[in-house]
Amino acid sequence: MEEMLDLFDAKGNPTGVTIRRGEDAPQGMYWPVVDVWIVNSRGELLIQQRDPAKPNWPSYWCESAGGAVVSGEEPDTAALRETQEEIGFTPDFEHGGKIFEFLGEKGLHHVYLFCQDADLSTLQLQSGEVCAVQYATPADIRRMVRENTFVPIGYLTQLLRTLPILISMYRKAD
Repeated sequence: MEEMLDLFDAKGNPTGVTIRRGEDAPQGMYWPVVDVWIVNSRGELLIQQRDPAKPNWPSYWCESAGGAVVSGEEPDTAALRETQEEIGFTPDFEHGGKIFEFLGEKGLHHVYLFCQDADLSTLQLQSGEVCAVQYATPADIRRMVRENTFVPIGYLTQLLRTLPILISMYRKAD
């Protein structure tokens, strides 16, 4: 079934325009995207390696899971769906949630952080999407960025810089 995407303006307001996935959005309109980050009790981030057959950023490493929010779907629901589909893990909103929004080149990113331990041996990787997962420290990710093996993400430096504060915030809530 063809995926449809609702478009929003730069401030996150609905425009009433819907496009088919793969179509270009009109100037000044963006489709919503979720970026999900999972951090374990050791402060390491779960990252995935994109499948070599992916048209964009093949074999690059990126966030734990992510993707487009389909028409009529809420970002929270999309964050759960994308994480379950891509790596077979269910984030728990009692241990995290949306931390900010970021306006990218084409997408309005809803960025989520969950403080949970995921057992890598039990994850189910989505064929054609994800070929590997691993835990990485912020220093590991910075190195991967320098080596051009990590998808360029406009907010990544700020996320890694504020990660200890974000982890502390969610741990206090437990």
